[in-house]
Amino acid sequence: MDNPRNTAIVGVCALITLSIFLIPSQKCCAREFIESASSVNPLNNSAHQFDYLENANPLKFKPYLAYMHQLGYVSGTDQNGRNFEDTTEEIRRFWIGIQGTFSDYLAFKAVSQITNDRHNYPNENRQFGHQTFRSAYISLQVHEAFNLKIIDAFTIGYGRRSGRMADEWQRSATHINTLERSAFSNKLWLSDSKKGNPLAAWTKVKKGKHTIDLALFSGTYNDWIGGWSDSLTYYMSWEVDLVSKTGLDKTDLWWSTYYQNAQTNEARLAGGNQWATTVVTRFAKGSAELHTTVAFGDNGAKPNTNRSGSFCGTVIMPMYWIIPNKHKFVTRIQYQKSSQKEGIRLNSRYARLAEKRDEQLEINAGRGDSHLSYYIGYNYYINEHNLKIVSGIKWEKLSSDGKTIYHGCTIGAGIRLLF
Repeated sequence: MDNPRNTAIVGVCALITLSIFLIPSQKCCAREFIESASSVNPLNNSAHQFDYLENANPLKFKPYLAYMHQLGYVSGTDQNGRNFEDTTEEIRRFWIGIQGTFSDYLAFKAVSQITNDRHNYPNENRQFGHQTFRSAYISLQVHEAFNLKIIDAFTIGYGRRSGRMADEWQRSATHINTLERSAFSNKLWLSDSKKGNPLAAWTKVKKGKHTIDLALFSGTYNDWIGGWSDSLTYYMSWEVDLVSKTGLDKTDLWWSTYYQNAQTNEARLAGGNQWATTVVTRFAKGSAELHTTVAFGDNGAKPNTNRSGSFCGTVIMPMYWIIPNKHKFVTRIQYQKSSQKEGIRLNSRYARLAEKRDEQLEINAGRGDSHLSYYIGYNYYINEHNLKIVSGIKWEKLSSDGKTIYHGCTIGAGIRLLF
């Protein structure tokens, strides 16, 4: 995918998208720029919206662009007592797409990941061009189409989407509070073999304070949409708003679970996890917030039995707005463990990357049976989530069979743009 043609395509797409924001007073093909948002419209939180005015039930859409650039420094000690340091710079994410509605009943979204920055790895480079879809789906608002009054919302959908489990996966990477999600949250994620969101068919129902999401996910990977020839994962979640019970500004309780039916020779989601169950809570009062995740599951059958067995863990995130919507202090404590000595793993950033770049390092590819980490961060919101700087320091320790495999500190910062 790293060729002049794809690079040119990426450049043209980026210029077209940016021109939309730089020249809002212009009209294009009977589309009129408007500044409106609805609390029930999927185009919420964006002024960059277009209506196609030639239809009585207009097509409403907006372009989507997210760009994130990141720096990271790691200093640590491997299982042999060898100290090391490493520094990296990368295009963390570059997504471009479109989302909208048609006739108030149909919603659609397609977001392409157009970079895969591997230049920090030996003998690899930055790849440009369509890599995979972060999301690509259509959905029908059944309650609107059939004027259903007995429920608040009833949606059915098909396409590539996220199977939300841990709290850190309840929101896009454009809105997460830390530089990187915790390793345990990523372990629970229903990612496909290329670390993207998989193909699914789903239905979601909301009634009062309760929301239920039922989905069937496919393990079959494709750069575009994919099929149904590999594993099947059955997913369910239930969310309830308990603000009226607690008197806080926010009190959310979320339970989610999945079971993956797969053979060892089939492509599987979530690194092959057979099942997982998660309980998430979110509390907020004034400037203070507290998010928690508690989960357990099974790694599923693995050719290497050291990587099978059960796992469990927790993530606790106390946060505080120093100045509301401007300066935020973020902390996180994460602990995960497994019954087998290689049943859990560090994130690929940044210690595992350092091992790839230095053949003398030995941290067992970031695998172990016990992992503890602490994170302290500061976020500066220049223009809310549309332009912000995210920074943090993380200390972590990985052990296996009673032996310390790695311990060290990571410092990182990134700039994030969202249009």
